[in-house]
Amino acid sequence: MKILLKAFLIIITFQTFAIAACDVKAKFGDKKEVLEQKEFIGRPFPLEYVGLEVYPILANDICPNEKLDDIGIEYRFLYDELVAINFVAINDDRNIPTEKLTLMNYVKKTYGDFDTTNNPKAYNDFHVFEKSNLFVVYQRLPGDDGIMNEQMYLSTPEFDKKLGQFYADKEMEMLENSQWNLKS
Repeated sequence: MKILLKAFLIIITFQTFAIAACDVKAKFGDKKEVLEQKEFIGRPFPLEYVGLEVYPILANDICPNEKLDDIGIEYRFLYDELVAINFVAINDDRNIPTEKLTLMNYVKKTYGDFDTTNNPKAYNDFHVFEKSNLFVVYQRLPGDDGIMNEQMYLSTPEFDKKLGQFYADKEMEMLENSQWNLKS
């Protein structure tokens, strides 16, 4: 009887976790065409790096039941392969989404609680969740302009490594180019 009760509790726990997460309608490794066929992404943001494309969409268009007002979802494709998904608070100088704790509450509900002290509105830090084959980073930090940079980054260890290597390679290229320009 105890085994059945434990099994039931484990199943309920996993089902609750699966229901709580927004269905982003994509899987890491999907090709861009897969999402384009679903017709919910628009045009990519122009980025400074060839090979990396970011497709933005409002979170409420993808997850209407989550009440993610003023939150965007960015699908990051590296050489036509989905490598990361970012949920981003769309803040201005009043930081309304961040002040409402919209994204923070979603992250806590979906991936687990973390210490935000007695005053979550004063939290300025990041927290890393390592789930089975999922890498989640929640960040809430003030920018130089006073606008809060609040986001949740999702990837897998494999794709996070690919994206990190891509950025490292680009930084090395920039460094080499700047040194070459100094010599010229």
